[in-house]
Amino acid sequence: MDCDEHIILKKLRDGDSEALDILYLRYASKVRDFAFRLLKDRTDAEDVTHDIFLKIWEQRRGLGAVLSFRGYLFRMTRNAIFNAYKHRQVESKYQAETGAAESPAAPQADESVSTDDLLEMIDLAVRNMPEQRRRVFCMSRYENMSYNDIAEALNISPKTVQYHISGALAELRKLLSAMAFFI
Repeated sequence: MDCDEHIILKKLRDGDSEALDILYLRYASKVRDFAFRLLKDRTDAEDVTHDIFLKIWEQRRGLGAVLSFRGYLFRMTRNAIFNAYKHRQVESKYQAETGAAESPAAPQADESVSTDDLLEMIDLAVRNMPEQRRRVFCMSRYENMSYNDIAEALNISPKTVQYHISGALAELRKLLSAMAFFI
């Protein structure tokens, strides 16, 4: 953490709302972009962003133990995205059953972005892909099937397989680009 950020966090812990404004201006767009890449909904991404900065304000006194604000912010964002995704699943299940969430997890003490974090985000991105794209991608990457084998199994052309793989990889590149800020 740079010296400037350390001073801003100290001011924030002391209750200086201008410090929160500085952090918001510095990081909100990165959080919003990352959330949007996974949630694919601008309103949800905005809600996640605002909720995170509200929590930062509410939990400001506990920021003294934070060694990496970016890592802390990543952990909060990741948890908020998973909670939003779980909330969507509950809503969908409810709507399906009637015809018509968990509480946010606190950021963990280890604030670095781990391989497990990256894999969770990739898994969530794959689960959010359209059905056919997800199926083609999983057959290619997880089952090690060739394009021709996938085309034959799904009764589609190899060009269609290539189209879906290209689209899936483009989505994952965008996600990783948005995550790069936190690493």
